[in-house]
Amino acid sequence: NKPIMLSGGTIAAPASREVSGWYAFVDLSRDGGKTWERSGFVPEVKAMIKGKEDKVGVIQPTLWESAPGKVHMLLRSNAGQIYRSDSGDGGHTWGTMYPTGLVHNNSGIDLVKLADGTLVLAHNPTTYWRNKLILSVSRDNGFTWELLQVLEDKPENVPENEYSYPSVILLQNGSLAVSYTFERRTIAIAKVTL
Repeated sequence: NKPIMLSGGTIAAPASREVSGWYAFVDLSRDGGKTWERSGFVPEVKAMIKGKEDKVGVIQPTLWESAPGKVHMLLRSNAGQIYRSDSGDGGHTWGTMYPTGLVHNNSGIDLVKLADGTLVLAHNPTTYWRNKLILSVSRDNGFTWELLQVLEDKPENVPENEYSYPSVILLQNGSLAVSYTFERRTIAIAKVTL
C-alpha cells in the first residue's frame, strides 16, 4: 500500500515480509526517502483459524496518522477479519494487534484519511469469495465502520466474479478514486463523490 507523510515530515511506508510466516512493519524515512529505517514487527498473537488455534499472519498494512506521533494500521490477515495495530511513537514500535470485527477473506485492503479525519476503507466484506467490494467509512478513528458504497456485488462461487486488491486515493476535487482488479482480467477505476 501507499506511503503516507506524517505530521513531522517523516515518510511512513507500510511493508510486510512473507518468509517463514507473515509479518508486518513500517519503513520510515526522515530525509525525503534517501535513507530508511525499519520499524519493529507488529507483535504476534494467536487466534482460532479454521478451527484450531494458530498464529495470526498479517501482511500489506494500510496506514493513517490520527495525531502527531499516533500512527495506526489495518492489516490483511489469515484469521477471517481485518486486524489493527497502533503506534504511539511515530511508527517506530507497534502495539499488539487486535481484531476489528470487519469480516475479511485474506485479500488486499486500502484506506485513505480525509481532511476531517474520516477514514474510507476499500475491502472485500466476505468470508471466502472476493465477489463483493465495498467502501466503508469510520468517523471515530477506525473503531466502528459503516457502509459507504458498494462497488461490486456479484454472485459468489463463480471464480470469474473476483474484485480485489483495491487502492483508494483522495482527488483534488474532494472525490475518491478506487482502482481494483476486475474479474482477474483487467483493472477497474471507480470515481466516488462524497
